Amino acid sequence: MKKTIPLLALLLLASPAAVWAKPVSVTFYPEGAVVTEEETFPSGKNVVLTLPAGADASGLSVSLSSGFVQETHIRTEPVPSPAMKALQKKREKVQSGLSRVAAERESLTCERLFWADPPMEAKDGKALEKQARQSTEHFDNLAGRDTALSARERKLERQLRALEARMEAVGRGNDTVQTCALTVRDAASGPLTVRWSYALADASWQPSYRVLAEEKTGTVRVLMDAVLRQQSGADWKDVDVTLASAENLRRVNPPSLPDWVIGEERPVMRSMNLMAAKSMDVESAVQAQGHATGLFWNLGRMDVPAEGTLTRAVAAHDLAASFCRLVRPLQEERAYFTAALASGDVPLLPAGQALFFVNGIKNAQGVFSLAAGEKNIFFGADRRLGVRTRSLPAEKEGTAQNTQVWRRSVDITSSHDAPVSVRVEIAAPILRNSAMRLTEESTPKATPEDARYVWLLDIPAGKSASILQSVTVTLPEEKSADTAQAF
Repeated sequence: MKKTIPLLALLLLASPAAVWAKPVSVTFYPEGAVVTEEETFPSGKNVVLTLPAGADASGLSVSLSSGFVQETHIRTEPVPSPAMKALQKKREKVQSGLSRVAAERESLTCERLFWADPPMEAKDGKALEKQARQSTEHFDNLAGRDTALSARERKLERQLRALEARMEAVGRGNDTVQTCALTVRDAASGPLTVRWSYALADASWQPSYRVLAEEKTGTVRVLMDAVLRQQSGADWKDVDVTLASAENLRRVNPPSLPDWVIGEERPVMRSMNLMAAKSMDVESAVQAQGHATGLFWNLGRMDVPAEGTLTRAVAAHDLAASFCRLVRPLQEERAYFTAALASGDVPLLPAGQALFFVNGIKNAQGVFSLAAGEKNIFFGADRRLGVRTRSLPAEKEGTAQNTQVWRRSVDITSSHDAPVSVRVEIAAPILRNSAMRLTEESTPKATPEDARYVWLLDIPAGKSASILQSVTVTLPEEKSADTAQAF
């Protein structure tokens, strides 16, 4: 036995100790992160790296100040991460407190049973009354102690639930770690600096926006924040943080090359609801190709906690814009507040949740993004504009069999205390063969624009405006036999 202890000590000294290094840089993606850590070891003989439980060890990348890695050995160790270890210690303390409360309550129960049937020592009535008062005092004291114990118990249970929630936020998988033992060859004598990178699924970022429209100044202000989270099991201190908009952690193929179409012919049949489709023009196609690899923002050095989320301001953009209310009455009888961005450099911004404000008042909440070539920002419905659409009968009776007529009226009422501009869009029919003839009449007159009819109206404060439209499609007489199929 005397020889065993020194032997065990020698074995422990000979075993390489795992090092929980601190990240030096992190690139956050929408669904993961690439973490880079660095540590200097006394020599290159016993190098063991520690990785979080959620790290993708199969993609580990290692660089050395000298020599090369001949072999790696990765295994999982039942060792909690620093953040998890601290929470476990606090939980043990709370559970110990609950155990003490349970023991004290058991003692109270025994005392209560004793004083419920105490030994009778009274010899006369006066002594009996005294003993009864003493029993009552004891019961009152026991009731007070029981109430205090219940309050203590509830407090400890709340603390336990909070700790459980925090442990869940840190990541249940972080009650273990991965260790990677390196076999290093041809390393120089003396200290060895090791830098390694790995993908971590338990870390990500999402953009959060506030989009503010100011009609008086003709500007749209876009405030972008980044919401970061990481569940590595340890607080990241003074780490260089970069955000990436594209998820390319596991991409091995290049992005698709977009088609560059000039003078595209319309198909013979197409839906009348063309206004819902967004065609990409030449300029936007080239811009989308140029930005296909994503955008990057460097936030500099900062701390990222292991629990919860961290919100950090990233960018602010002031964009010149003109404003109107967009109405598409055949699809929805609501007007949408719209900012048309002026020509110039429009920043590309990834999609994220946003709050939309119009003239200082919150108007909507939803998804916001700015893609290549995008010129419009929508701020939700304008509740102070009412839209009513009615289908009207044909003006003339006995319409020819080879003729189809659509008549409608659109009434727009404003309750704004200032004039507003309104853009009304109705899809134009796409004729299915060249023999058809199309006639459109409207008051006020419509402007044809990209397979749609457009009206630009200025409605005074508290007033209304109306559009009356008639669309007629006619086939030549010789084609009348095919009228039913044509329409």
